Amino acid sequence: MSIITKYGFAATIAASFVSVTPVMAQTEYQKKFEGVELNVMNPAFPQFAALWKFLPEFEEQYGIKINVDEIPFDQLRQKSLVEMQQGTGRVDVFAVDVMWLAEYAAAGFLAPVKQYVDNPELTAEGYDIDDFLPRVLSGTGVYNDTLYTIPIGAGPVGTTFRGDVAEAAGFTLPEKFDDSFTTEYMYEAASKVHNPENGMIGFANVPGRWFWGVTYLPYLYAFQTPETKGDEYVGEDWKITINNQHTIDSIDYYVSLKDFMPADSANWGIGEATQLYQSGGAFGVWNYQDFITGFFEDGGNATINGKNKHLHTPAGPHGVIDPWFGSWGMGISVDTEKKEAAWTFIQWLTSKAIQERAIEFGAGPSRHSTYKSETVAEIAPWWTDTYEFMLTETNPDERIRTPEWAEISDIMGEEGNRVWIGEIDAAEAAANMEKKMTNVMRRGGYFIPGRTDLPKQLWRDLTYYDRLPSEWN
Repeated sequence: MSIITKYGFAATIAASFVSVTPVMAQTEYQKKFEGVELNVMNPAFPQFAALWKFLPEFEEQYGIKINVDEIPFDQLRQKSLVEMQQGTGRVDVFAVDVMWLAEYAAAGFLAPVKQYVDNPELTAEGYDIDDFLPRVLSGTGVYNDTLYTIPIGAGPVGTTFRGDVAEAAGFTLPEKFDDSFTTEYMYEAASKVHNPENGMIGFANVPGRWFWGVTYLPYLYAFQTPETKGDEYVGEDWKITINNQHTIDSIDYYVSLKDFMPADSANWGIGEATQLYQSGGAFGVWNYQDFITGFFEDGGNATINGKNKHLHTPAGPHGVIDPWFGSWGMGISVDTEKKEAAWTFIQWLTSKAIQERAIEFGAGPSRHSTYKSETVAEIAPWWTDTYEFMLTETNPDERIRTPEWAEISDIMGEEGNRVWIGEIDAAEAAANMEKKMTNVMRRGGYFIPGRTDLPKQLWRDLTYYDRLPSEWN
């Protein structure tokens, strides 16, 4: 198995799992795929690295060679779109971020997968698609009632703090989802330990323009009131609603975390912020649940391993907790001639056994059985307290599932980053966001009277996402 790393060179992973009992029995039909090569494109993220440890086992069992092309996160969408638009089928399997599914599926770049799920020659009886959490599977892979991708993991975003540093400063951090953990509390806690002269900043934020749709958006939600939830930036009939006082307050708060940041941090991404925290130079940092093992608890960093407190995004001033949903799904290129072999790989990768075994190395759960396993309880206990949240609270439409999301996210980043560097204030940013986002939606035809083919607005009635996974087309 070969991996093309984010630096562009090939690396080989030793086949260290070849003697393990096969995860899923190979069917007679699947034997015809022996000798096939599949090309996979995915981000250079720890949860994928955890899964790739098992690829030699797959290659031996099925005789299918896997070539992995790892791309830096902030370049993956563009590189994926280039491949998809060229229509060559060179890449057989794409890792698809939930926020890009609508864009890819609406353009016809992905093949529906339910036909393969239902085919007993390609999918083992024990695969059990209904073992996936309903909102995780539908929120990750369903567009226009059709299933396009299968989730490898899903979770909320939040914050990670040094629990030992807090205790040394005389206070104890709350538990995840505790409503006493508020934006005010977080700022005050960071202030108590902020001491850059001694190599410790209060909070390593991620203000780079490209990242606002990921790292700022939870604060936009947290600053809502119970009455305004659902109209954070898009209201009924796709009207843009972002220019309001709640938005202004959320931007001001997010930018106030600049008080703890170095002067040259305006372009920091996830990598820069995480590296500082890993080195012991920050009390707190942004996190994504799927990164916790790989970034913070992998056992290789004595400075932070076992000393962290993994919390949710803080509740805002009106008691609202962000319902963030983040995930990656594995999808098949509509242009590949190897769709059945590609599904064989995806089925194996997302099986019960591989998911549970990969937890040890940093992958996240997307199945009921994995959440309830002893493996999660013992190795990654920070997942157990998110199970109920992912079942009943999370909202797949936090980042609206339309082909225009990437433009909307970029507008948030462009205007928000201008506030961070002092070009404009939050009020001007909110007004600019509304104007630009409205133009995006108008260009997309969302305001044409009588139009009936627009994406459904689903975020006010999440029962759509609670459908049994096997019921999707």
